Amino acid sequence: MQTGDPYKVLGLKAGASQDEIRSAYRRLVKKYHPDRNSSASAATQFMAVQAAYEQLSSGQIASAPSAVEQKYRERQAQYDQDLEAYKQQRAAAREKLRQQKQNEEAYKIAYLQQLKSGKTGLWHRAVALLGALLFMVLWIDFFLPEKQVPIRAAAYGLHSYGSVDGHLVQLFKSTDERAFWVADYLSQNLSKTQNLRSIETPWLHQAKALAFHDGLYELTAPIHFSFYWAQIWVSLLFLLPLLSWYFASADIIFVAGSFVSRYAILGCMLWFLFSENRLIHLLSLGQL
Repeated sequence: MQTGDPYKVLGLKAGASQDEIRSAYRRLVKKYHPDRNSSASAATQFMAVQAAYEQLSSGQIASAPSAVEQKYRERQAQYDQDLEAYKQQRAAAREKLRQQKQNEEAYKIAYLQQLKSGKTGLWHRAVALLGALLFMVLWIDFFLPEKQVPIRAAAYGLHSYGSVDGHLVQLFKSTDERAFWVADYLSQNLSKTQNLRSIETPWLHQAKALAFHDGLYELTAPIHFSFYWAQIWVSLLFLLPLLSWYFASADIIFVAGSFVSRYAILGCMLWFLFSENRLIHLLSLGQL
């Protein structure tokens, strides 16, 4: 069964070029496609357009509209089948991803419980409490009235080094086995000064400056590289284990914070306590 004159079906004159045929076909397909045109005659016209274009493009007699319709429906069925398979594949992938995330979350929660309740949790808690104690001690020691302790010169360095503020400094040692970095023009003269004293905090004995008499004048020389100028910032570092514990959650931040607290910050705390007799000063409330 033929479709009639294919040129008339496409609205063309006999002998139209292939470009004109393709252009007319695209226009009519858009116009009569069942997805765009719901009228009763649209489907019939659509099949006629398909058959006419098939005849003109192949140079053969067009298939019957029913055959064109059957071919179209077969292609549509294959498309629907492929689409359904794709949807099922996407759904399976989403389910796999959901299960993976659920397993990861369960692992995080279990690991978090281990960090909070096991031996590791006890370790972290101890570090957090020690850090909180040192935090309070450093702040109290920083704001208590400073005191002056008499010292005597034991030795001084001969080499000058650059300080953070651009001054040249030399190492000066006292008879109590402490070392101070002071301005290079003062270090070799401190042994000759009268009433040499260290100005320091009353509890942990953190040296701030050196005081001495120079004739009729009372002078002070700041100490460079002194822990006194950094102890507030260090106190904030000691507070990190407590903050990490308080804001604990099932994420990598707490895991990393717990690891850093138990090793790096604990190491800093131990170095702080066992250097310059700070542990003795702390336990004796500054009396020793």
